[in-house]
Amino acid sequence: MTPDSLPSIDIVIIGINVERYLNDCIASIRAADYPQELLNIIYVDGGSRDRSPDIGQEAGIRVIRLDHPHPTPGRGRNAGMLVATAPFIQFLDADTILHPDWLKAALPCFNETIVAVCGKRSERRPDLNLYHRIASVEWFYEQGPCRYFGGDFLARRQPLTAIGGFDDLLVAGEEPDLSCRLRQQGWVIWRTTADMTLHELNMTRFAQYWKRAFRSGHAYAQICLRYLRTTEKLWLREFFRISAAVLLPLLIIGVGGLLGHPAMALITAGIVVLRPMARIPATMRRCHISFGMALAYALHASFVVYPQFFGMLRFLLSPRMGPVVNRRSS
Repeated sequence: MTPDSLPSIDIVIIGINVERYLNDCIASIRAADYPQELLNIIYVDGGSRDRSPDIGQEAGIRVIRLDHPHPTPGRGRNAGMLVATAPFIQFLDADTILHPDWLKAALPCFNETIVAVCGKRSERRPDLNLYHRIASVEWFYEQGPCRYFGGDFLARRQPLTAIGGFDDLLVAGEEPDLSCRLRQQGWVIWRTTADMTLHELNMTRFAQYWKRAFRSGHAYAQICLRYLRTTEKLWLREFFRISAAVLLPLLIIGVGGLLGHPAMALITAGIVVLRPMARIPATMRRCHISFGMALAYALHASFVVYPQFFGMLRFLLSPRMGPVVNRRSS
């Protein structure tokens, strides 16, 4: 694309209590290798108790304050999308930094069938601790058509608004939900290996790790049941994988005890629990990491299913779960 043919882009940032990150996020957009007159920055605040909205206003960008008792990421992104007018929208979380070359790298990926493009998200401080190193491995994806985008992506505005945008009610998993609905209408989501954003995980405590995994489990159950009656059955495999990883070892131990072979049952259950260890060589090749890091990631994969399982249980036992939504594939 030539400078004269570059489209205008609205950049929608969402956040709550992000005063320590928002200035850096805005500064990274203004440092982007893209004509600034074609960029319009919108910050949607979910109800901060700090100076986040003031920081946005002081930076001269449009600030939208959500007046809702239950702010969700989807509700915030929809509020930004509602006032957007450009043909493209770049969505960002406030704790991310936009790579200066991203917008120009992503735009050529679009064609008549591609609705959204996402790139490489990396941790801003990957060596801070083990939590950050694990997250750095989780952000690794290969290029090509993909099932869904995450919180940072560049998209055509019109198809997103036409389909109703994000689901306001989802506390997590709103991006896969929207991605699935777009793909059901024939759109393609493209992932490229180009650098897109730096992310600040800011995780230093086990409680944060547990809460993040718990929320992901909640999303797995909610999205799985929502699409249970569709052709794709989004996240059904993940739902059963997590359930089997937690319940199968317990079943093996119970049956082994009843049959009088507790030692053999414990060994077999241990093998099931540590199955991710078998993927260490593949993880090393795919993510270009050391054996030690691949081992740490395998141990994480063996353990993370437990908070995820409790998150799934929390949703399934919630009185607000409601009926399964029947969204059939078109």
